[in-house]
Amino acid sequence: MTKQLKPHFPPNSANKAYYADVNFDILGKIIEKVTDSRLEDIYNQFIYEPLGLKNTYLPQEENDFVPDIYYKQTRLQRPLFINSCPASGGGVSTARELMVFMKAFFSGQLFSHIHFKKHSLSNHLQMSMYPIQYGGGYMRIPLEGFSTLFTGKGELVGHTGSTGSFAFYYPHKELFLVGGVNQLANPTIPIRTAIKLAIALK
Repeated sequence: MTKQLKPHFPPNSANKAYYADVNFDILGKIIEKVTDSRLEDIYNQFIYEPLGLKNTYLPQEENDFVPDIYYKQTRLQRPLFINSCPASGGGVSTARELMVFMKAFFSGQLFSHIHFKKHSLSNHLQMSMYPIQYGGGYMRIPLEGFSTLFTGKGELVGHTGSTGSFAFYYPHKELFLVGGVNQLANPTIPIRTAIKLAIALK
């Protein structure tokens, strides 16, 4: 189905990026095919166990615990959706363990910093996601431009989640910002929250 869609621009177009969850889903399937293993088992081998994450997992069955989320005041239960997209946001974790993961990710504990250098180029995403740039599988948010009225310093690197969660590294202050608002109604809330925290710490 994805192959039938008209592309937003040709591959390798300079300074262009378009965020789509399906890219991560395809990558997850590639990992399973190459390793002949379930994605959950790969995550467990290379992430959960080395980092000691006890409360982080990919739901496998319909009855596996998936926290409720909210759209405005309406509580939603969507375990089947979460089960259907393990590589693009189907993980369940806690803020504490997400912090452990973020520190390991950006410190080079999970893989060499050489990979960061190879994939350091970030491109602007579609206007609906301004000021987010994307590259190397994570978001980059410059804090020194128009989006912050030139009041910030440095940048945030990390990601937001589908339920309003966020996990960012703020190199300017060597700080990690992790949290969640559990709200689907406005996907900009976690971004604005992380930006406000970073600006307050400048």
